[in-house]
Amino acid sequence: MKIRIGIIGLKGGVGKTTIALNTALYLSKKYKVLYIDKDLLSMGSLILGFNGIGFHKAIVEGLGKEQYEYKVNDNLTLFKLYSDPVNEKELHHKVKDIGEKAEKAYVDLVSKGYDIIIVDYGRIFMTNDPLVYDEYEMFKRNFPNYLIAAVGITDAIRNDITDVVKYFLDTINRTKSKPLAFVINMVPQIGDIQKEIDQIVKEISQDVKCDILTIPFDEKLVQYSNMGEAEEMQKVGKLIERILSQG
Repeated sequence: MKIRIGIIGLKGGVGKTTIALNTALYLSKKYKVLYIDKDLLSMGSLILGFNGIGFHKAIVEGLGKEQYEYKVNDNLTLFKLYSDPVNEKELHHKVKDIGEKAEKAYVDLVSKGYDIIIVDYGRIFMTNDPLVYDEYEMFKRNFPNYLIAAVGITDAIRNDITDVVKYFLDTINRTKSKPLAFVINMVPQIGDIQKEIDQIVKEISQDVKCDILTIPFDEKLVQYSNMGEAEEMQKVGKLIERILSQG
């Protein structure tokens, strides 16, 4: 089984990129993984040390794949999609006008036998946002054999958790994706906060029909140190491993 996993949430700063990178690096120890950076600021690419201009601008300017494809290790490849956070919509329209040539370049990169594709949605995944949704549609059109799944990410604020649950359920219903996990990230380890979060987990488990994971706040993780090795940040990767082992 091959799987594409969207890391989604409603706002920045909740750890989507941290979880996406750690999951991709952890899984690359055993599987062939593609990490797609769909953050307008391309933070994942910067953290991994890649400064290519990105797929959209490279296609428009007729440049090579070295501007958007980067080998992180033997089993992990980075695909940087976006190029310019200010003018990305304009670039996106130009890529659409290029049409078949752009789609061929996309397919050539993605069709390299990846077992797992991790998509870091820095921009909110909405079906009515072409800048986000067109790539998803192109993927489904060309790679129908992949299971489409999603991981929802939120911080530990009660109202945020409630909002992201609604968004997560709506998104998986609209896209007919498999709900893989719902992550409450950066839980402060002070006072009775963890007990409160445990109670919230019980409440939302009736609606969220997948594993609900909690990850404590750790300053080292925020600083992107020891990526792929921190036990708490391996939770999503180990869950994916389990699903793949079940076939």
